[in-house]
Amino acid sequence: MQDGPAPTDEQLLARYRAGDQHAFGLLASRHERRLLGLARGMLSGNTELAMEAVQETWMRVIRHASKYDGRASVGTWFYRICMNCARDIRRKHGRRIEWRLVDPHDSPRDDVPLDDLRRAVDALPDMQREIVLLCFHEGMSHAQVAELLGIPTGTVKSRLHSAMKRLRTMFAEIEA
Repeated sequence: MQDGPAPTDEQLLARYRAGDQHAFGLLASRHERRLLGLARGMLSGNTELAMEAVQETWMRVIRHASKYDGRASVGTWFYRICMNCARDIRRKHGRRIEWRLVDPHDSPRDDVPLDDLRRAVDALPDMQREIVLLCFHEGMSHAQVAELLGIPTGTVKSRLHSAMKRLRTMFAEIEA
C-alpha cells in the first residue's frame, strides 16, 4: 500500500533518469493506451503499425529521457514523440495505409458508415487529420492540441474548421 498521492509523471521521469527502472514501467502503463489510440488514429486504424509506433516511442523516450526540458508536460512530450513516430511510419509505408476496423458497429454517426468516415478522415491533409484525431478521437481541447503541436490555438480552430468543411463536402459528394 502506498502512502500519499501517486507520483506525478514529472516525478516518475526524474526517478527514471536517476536509474529507477520501475518508474519507467509506471509511466508506460499510464500512457500506453492513449498513445496506442493516437497512433492507431494516425495510422488508419492499423493496430500493428500503431503498436510499432508506440514501441518506437518508448525507445526514443529511453534514449532521450535526459533531454526532457520540462517546457511541456511529460504526457505532451510522449504525445509529440508518438506523433513523430507515427508520421515516420506513415511516410515509410506511404500515405495510404489500409484501415483495419476495430469495431464495425462503432460509428460516431448512424448515417455514416465507419469505414467511409475513416477513409474521409484519412484523405484530409496531414495537419487537418491530426487535429481532427486529437480533438475528436483523443478528446483534447483546442488549447491542448495547440500546446502539443506547438501552434497557436487560433490555428487549431482554423484547421479544424477547414477539416470539418472538407469532410462535409466529401460526404455530400458521397450522398449525391
